[in-house]
Amino acid sequence: MTLIIEDGTGKPDAESYASAEDLAMYAVKFGVVIPVDVVAQEALLRRAALAMDGMTWKGRKTDSDQALAWPRRGVHLDQQIKPDNYLPARIQYGQMALAAEIHQDDIDPVEKRKGAVLLDRVEGAVTRQYAAIPNTSNRLLPAAPDRPSATQFADYLQKRGLFAVRA
Repeated sequence: MTLIIEDGTGKPDAESYASAEDLAMYAVKFGVVIPVDVVAQEALLRRAALAMDGMTWKGRKTDSDQALAWPRRGVHLDQQIKPDNYLPARIQYGQMALAAEIHQDDIDPVEKRKGAVLLDRVEGAVTRQYAAIPNTSNRLLPAAPDRPSATQFADYLQKRGLFAVRA
């Protein structure tokens, strides 16, 4: 089943910002692993688009009937308000990076994953200890902040980076 690609018009049936062909070229350029099968690539792009819909983006949807989060109106970036049909290239690249990250999470064995840092000690050499991730866990950890998709999306999210909440 062919992906319906968002082109900036706010399609009510759009499923992705990038095609499987775009994802394959991205994988070659950046040396990431993706499935060879086009149907599996399209499924990854759909999963990434769904994950992106859960993010808090700047502005608001251009049309309430559009399927995906972008295009958006009222996006203020670099001292200017972007046009309502603006579909940033970094949204497309971010989706492809996120799709590759999702695939990597799918194929990585649970025992190779690292949990949160529990201990950092510096005495000559640096010692770092990670939390164990149980093999019985059915949940994937969210993408780490140092992943490429987070970098691509940073300028377009409501809150960027670390922020403090005062109690």
